[in-house]
Amino acid sequence: MKKLFFLFALACSASFLAAQTQFFSPLGAVPVGPNGPASNKVKVNAFCCPSTALEISTNVPVGENDFQWINIPLDGLDAGVIGKLVVCYQIQGAGGSYISQVRLTEMMAPNAAAVKVDDGTDLNSTVPTCFSTRAGYAVNGTTTLALKVVMRPGDKIIIGGITIAR
Repeated sequence: MKKLFFLFALACSASFLAAQTQFFSPLGAVPVGPNGPASNKVKVNAFCCPSTALEISTNVPVGENDFQWINIPLDGLDAGVIGKLVVCYQIQGAGGSYISQVRLTEMMAPNAAAVKVDDGTDLNSTVPTCFSTRAGYAVNGTTTLALKVVMRPGDKIIIGGITIAR
């Protein structure tokens, strides 16, 4: 009987832990400019190798005050408290490009979104790395990851896996 209880407890623990972490692809991202209209300054495409990563590029300089964002919907995010957001990325090119802000926004009504996480840490690693930031809020609507980018022509920002941990 003890062995059966132990196996049941172990199975429940594994299911609980699996539900605590969710992984998302950056594909489906949309570039937006100030106040939300589609942007023609920044382009997003599937990256080669792996094609499930996202490549962000530009042909014109994009400065901090250009307010160019890449919105990535986190479709299928389970309800519950988000403890941590992890974004994996790499900057490629001559340099000077970076992600200047990481946000999680939440929307219920179609005319407003609340900023739930706003991290202004500059992400500028030229080697593949993952950035982690605390969240600490309960999901109560559709959630979008928003990345504010500052870019030089010819540079690329590659976005890999996105993780939400409970």
